[in-house]
Amino acid sequence: MIQNINYRNTEYKTLNSFSSNKKSKNAYVSYRYHKTKENEAKESARALAGAVIGTAIPLFFFAKKQNKSFLKMHYGLKEIIGVSAGSIIGGVAGGMINSDKFDRKQKINEGVFQFMNAAIPPAVVIGLSKITSKIKPLNNNYGKIGSILVGLIGGMFAAARLSNFICDPKDKVPDRKLTIKDSLANIDDAIGTLAITDIPAFKNIPVGPLLPPIYILCGYRAGDSN
Repeated sequence: MIQNINYRNTEYKTLNSFSSNKKSKNAYVSYRYHKTKENEAKESARALAGAVIGTAIPLFFFAKKQNKSFLKMHYGLKEIIGVSAGSIIGGVAGGMINSDKFDRKQKINEGVFQFMNAAIPPAVVIGLSKITSKIKPLNNNYGKIGSILVGLIGGMFAAARLSNFICDPKDKVPDRKLTIKDSLANIDDAIGTLAITDIPAFKNIPVGPLLPPIYILCGYRAGDSN
């Protein structure tokens, strides 16, 4: 896996990698937060404020459209994409205030990854679910659970590949690689897949109320990265 090297004072040569250039005692934190240095408290606060505002705007729109409260709102793919996009755009915008060119680039790259990781797995799961529902041997709970697992894992890898292409379409820098540790550290980004499943056991899990805080965290992580 590519190691994250700080090129802050030289030519920008690599996308923000999944590993940290500092050896953290907590591997989960190391893989989850992508930093070359600790930010000032006010920079992190701006990223958090931006993520909260960015989440609230689409959340209010969808709740009003459905005539439901935030806690009882139904999440489909458009709601997942809308709320996650709002939180990440807000977090990145807040974090970019007074940031230098290097940090802004890193925040945008991380924002692209966070959004792709939140949106693509649910989209893949929906596609696979439609396919399994049309194949009799797979049209059961086992087939549906399998489609969720395949869609979740495959969608996360697809998100990483698409993020690399968007951030570096001419392939001038090393690709950002996805490993099992990275997937586990960022699994909450794709938890929206549980909100769109029609498996009875999963339907009883109150996933909807958990999504806004999760997306706020995604936006914050993107805006706070450097």
